[in-house]
Amino acid sequence: MNKALSLLGLCRRAGRLEPGFALSAGAARSGKAALLVAAEDISPKTWKNLCYEASRAGIPFVRLETSMERLGQACGIKAGVVAVTDKGFAHALLKQLEPTEQEKEESPYDDKI
Repeated sequence: MNKALSLLGLCRRAGRLEPGFALSAGAARSGKAALLVAAEDISPKTWKNLCYEASRAGIPFVRLETSMERLGQACGIKAGVVAVTDKGFAHALLKQLEPTEQEKEESPYDDKI
């Protein structure tokens, strides 16, 4: 998770991050966003709206296992939702968030499938 947060900070410093729901949704609607990212403690309504915007735009969206405060500290902004506007950064971030082979093998949900 720390690598993903560091990558988001780098993304902000490169000017490839849109902070907040309104700017993120606007970036998704305009085709500028490559990925929508949310903190785990955003409201259910905001999460639902974010999923809708991402689905409508045909881009991936993720919910990080981190708080809005920690996401804000990593990005240097106060926001629970951000849009990554660079495809390279988006790909690298999604790669960081993929479970490793070992994590897949140790999944507690395997017996429920």
